[in-house]
This record gives sequence, C-alpha cells and structure tokens, in this order.
Amino acid sequence: MPNEDRGKIKYPDRYKQLISYEGLERRRHITPTDFDGFIDYNGVAFIYIEGKLEEKEFDYGQRRALENVINSHILAKHEACAIIFRHNEPPDKIIIAKDKFVSEIYYNNKWTQLKNNVTLLECIEKFENLCELKGLNI
Repeated sequence: MPNEDRGKIKYPDRYKQLISYEGLERRRHITPTDFDGFIDYNGVAFIYIEGKLEEKEFDYGQRRALENVINSHILAKHEACAIIFRHNEPPDKIIIAKDKFVSEIYYNNKWTQLKNNVTLLECIEKFENLCELKGLNI
C-alpha cells in the first residue's frame, strides 16, 4: 500500500456499518467491546485509542477492559497506554482523530485527566519519545 494511503479509510461505503454483539453476553454479564484504534510498535509498545463524544460518559466496562489490557502489557514488560479523545462531529462527518483533543490517558496503572488541549497526535508523539528514551526500538 502506498504511504499516502496509510491510515485512510479503505472501504468508505462500509465505514458506517454497525456490528452488533447482541447474543454474545458471557459470564458475569460481560459483552464484547471495541476500541477505535490500536498501534503496535514491534511488539514492545502499544497504544489503544478510543474516541468519545464530548458529552458521552466513558462506560465502566470499556474502561476496565482498557485497564486490564494495559496492565497485562505492563506485566509482560511492555510500554502501553490508552488514550481517550473527545469530539463533537456530526454522524455524517469523518472524525480526523489526529487533531482531536485528548481528555484522559491510562499509563502506569492510573488515569490522568488532560485539560491543556493536547491533540491525539501530540500525545502519541510524547509516548513514542518516552519509549525511545527508554531505549525501545519502536
């Protein structure tokens, strides 16, 4: 795939297609969740990305799922974080994630609220710089 196409929506006619997890309730009444983005840096560092509407509460199950997956990476000696960004785009508009402001991150076993207008791209770059400072080949 040419570099200019990386990150673009590959099938725009399907990007609005919903996936229902109805009927997949499991033990303890858990159901599948999804994450909006994922970056794997050579199996040594990982970023999980979730976008939420400005006014939408970040639900408990998805928050716990992110905490659990990040904590499991930490146990495996990987760098990992979850980044939550907020938006107010109408349903018919494509969300340009890199420019949206991060509301919170989960790193080192704690959630941190961000109030200083850090974009998703800036937050990812800070994580990458941290990994490189730690000597990771990302």
